[in-house]
Amino acid sequence: MNDIAIIELFWQRSERAIERLAEKYGRLAESVAMNILHDRLDTEECMNDSYLGMWNSLPPERPRMLPAYFTAITRNLALKRCRYRHTAGRSAILCELTDLCGSTPSPEEELNEAARIIGEFLEKLDKPSRVLFMRRYYLCESVADAAEAIGISENTAGVRLSRMRAKLKKMLESEGILV
Repeated sequence: MNDIAIIELFWQRSERAIERLAEKYGRLAESVAMNILHDRLDTEECMNDSYLGMWNSLPPERPRMLPAYFTAITRNLALKRCRYRHTAGRSAILCELTDLCGSTPSPEEELNEAARIIGEFLEKLDKPSRVLFMRRYYLCESVADAAEAIGISENTAGVRLSRMRAKLKKMLESEGILV
């Protein structure tokens, strides 16, 4: 079943929408949640919450890219659950990018500007580097798994990610985003 048909099922409030979504994109979203939570029970709860989130947001939303929309909901719920579990600490993957984001909440305008700059930064990267960056920092895969996906060693991936973070930091600072 194609994505438009699945979205239409949500708009018709058909319970088959959840089934079709789970068949087509459930494993992808589950892997995102598991990469963040590293716990089977928390991942299962997160997935249930993700399906409910989809049910509650469609309608009124009509996402252009269903897998991106669904994994974004799942990722955000997993991150919330992770923060709740570890309120005093942060997971290692979030700490890697924390240096670029600052420690205090930014105003919405600054966040939008930072998102624009990060988008421009990603557009300038070659495809393997962009895939590596997104797999590591958006899908929260391990460095080893992200490296394997693009066919490089874990060490090479770590060095490349470190250099990308440094370039991104420099780019953000040059645009006036305090890091």
